[in-house]
Amino acid sequence: MSTVRVEDVAKEYDLGRTKVPALRGVTLAVEKGEFMAVAGPSGSGKSTLLNLIGCLDRPTSGRVLIGEQDVAALGDDALSDLRARTIGFIFQTFNLIPVLSALENVEFPLLFRGGRHGGRARALAALEAVGLRDFGSHRPDELSGGQRQRVAVARALVTDPSLVLADEPTANLDSQTGEAIIDLMLDINRRAGTTFIFSTHDPKVMAHAQRVVRLADGRVVDAT
Repeated sequence: MSTVRVEDVAKEYDLGRTKVPALRGVTLAVEKGEFMAVAGPSGSGKSTLLNLIGCLDRPTSGRVLIGEQDVAALGDDALSDLRARTIGFIFQTFNLIPVLSALENVEFPLLFRGGRHGGRARALAALEAVGLRDFGSHRPDELSGGQRQRVAVARALVTDPSLVLADEPTANLDSQTGEAIIDLMLDINRRAGTTFIFSTHDPKVMAHAQRVVRLADGRVVDAT
């Protein structure tokens, strides 16, 4: 069974009197446990596709299914619950909360899953999994770029999601740190069977991907 199915999806954005197409009839299936990259030039629709799969936006037409659930049929509360229980996000700019410690940032998504019970222990375990258990008290501005991205990875994984979406996760990192982040996510993919979908320009990410889906002008031009 596919983790994700995207069926003839189009997405347009209204800019005043102009409609700007971001995706044009994209169809795609992502199997459970895949480590997949979505590549293409800026403006090709990569981030838009991830936002639709992540239930952060809705398609103009077509369907996005997570498991067998058509996300367009869900209300806002149900979408929030699906995101909280099924999907982890890793953002290019980390998106950590500056006033919270690394541990508190990792624990934060658990607050949307019914309280704090066991949250601190889970967050500590997630930090340990990315090699940062001893940095739990540090705030983001006290961490290097690679450490902040590791915190972002731990935050994405603390809820045990079946699907992780990573939007250009190595873009702000030096090559050595970026390689270490890729290796970390590959290890998680192999050990836990977590599905990963990346948007990326990074040849190193594409080299490790089981499959690279290439977009151009909002369309899939290759999916091998």
